[in-house]
Amino acid sequence: MSVIWAIIRKDFQMEFRTKDSVTAMWIFSLLIFVIFNFTFEVSRLLMLQISPGLLWVAFIFSGMLGLNRSFQVEKENGNLRSLALTPADPGLIYFGKFFSTTLFTLIFEALIFPLFIIFYDIHLSLLTLWIIPIAILGTIGFTSLGTILSAVAIHTKQQQILLSLLLWPMITPIIIWSVKTTGDVLAGDLSTAFQPVIIRMIVFDVIFTTISYLLFEYVVQE
Repeated sequence: MSVIWAIIRKDFQMEFRTKDSVTAMWIFSLLIFVIFNFTFEVSRLLMLQISPGLLWVAFIFSGMLGLNRSFQVEKENGNLRSLALTPADPGLIYFGKFFSTTLFTLIFEALIFPLFIIFYDIHLSLLTLWIIPIAILGTIGFTSLGTILSAVAIHTKQQQILLSLLLWPMITPIIIWSVKTTGDVLAGDLSTAFQPVIIRMIVFDVIFTTISYLLFEYVVQE
């Protein structure tokens, strides 16, 4: 646990010292909300139908900026080889990077969600609290795969392109489920299909987090 905590603390200290990813992610999300808010002159009903997709576009594309920086910073500072040579279990290194990326992404999502409410005039209710577990499950699915694929892509010249090519096909199911369940919550319609989708998201997260943990040792060795 000390290894995991050390990595999380280092990543947060480095990020809040430079604020590179925070600034880029904030501006990117704000642009998405502003542009689409003034582009679509539609009824409130139609806006409720498209707003969940716009919210997750902001979440995922901003999260990609964070993932691209996750191991890039380690490479620039010469820490990548040190991580590979450390006697600690490579799986603990994976969990350290995974937890730091996930926590940072969730904090950022919590900061931009009020902007989403303001721009799209979302009416809050008790059902809106369901957004919290949905965001957590969707983000874990995204970062569990994103962390290990970012470690793979860092060894190539076209890191950002390769990461996108590898990541997007694999996270498509969790993104679709996240958008669908978010739309159900915002519409106040938790149908009988809502719970099975949540269960699928949990299973997705458990499976790919476990697989990534088991495979990370071979990625570090490369």
